[in-house]
Amino acid sequence: MYKTILVPVDLAEEGYSDEVVRHALEVLAPKGKLILLTVVAGYQMPLVASYFPPGNFDKAVKEVQKQLREFVEQKLPIDPEDCTLEVKEGKPADMILSEAKRVKADLIVMASHKHSRLERTVLGSVANKVVGRSTIPVLVIKG
Repeated sequence: MYKTILVPVDLAEEGYSDEVVRHALEVLAPKGKLILLTVVAGYQMPLVASYFPPGNFDKAVKEVQKQLREFVEQKLPIDPEDCTLEVKEGKPADMILSEAKRVKADLIVMASHKHSRLERTVLGSVANKVVGRSTIPVLVIKG
C-alpha cells in the first residue's frame, strides 16, 4: 500500500482518467493521501499569453479547477474533500514529476494514451517521459 499517490488527470478525454483513479484507490493505504493533478499546458508562455486578454489565464485555471472537482463528484467513489485537487501550468511530464517530488509521492498512477509507434517515436508520450525520468514507481494503466 502507498501513503501518497499522485494521479495526473486528463479532463480532455471523457472516461479516460476514471479507471486510473480507481486503480490508485485500490493501492492507497488507509488514511493515505490521493493527489489529483491536471496540467494546463503552455498558457503562461509570453508568446501565447500575448494573444489573450489579461486575466484570462486565471479564469481558465478556475474553470479547470471546477471541472476537476466535478470529475471527482460525478465519476469517482470518493468525496472531493478526501483528496487534494491541483491545477498547474507547464509541460505535463515536467509538472507531474515536479509535483510528485513536492508532495513526496510514493507512487504515480497514470494512463497511457493509445499512440501509434510513429507518434511515440517522434513526439514521445507523457507517460513515457514520466516513466523514463521518475525516481519513484510509476503505474501505467493502458488506455
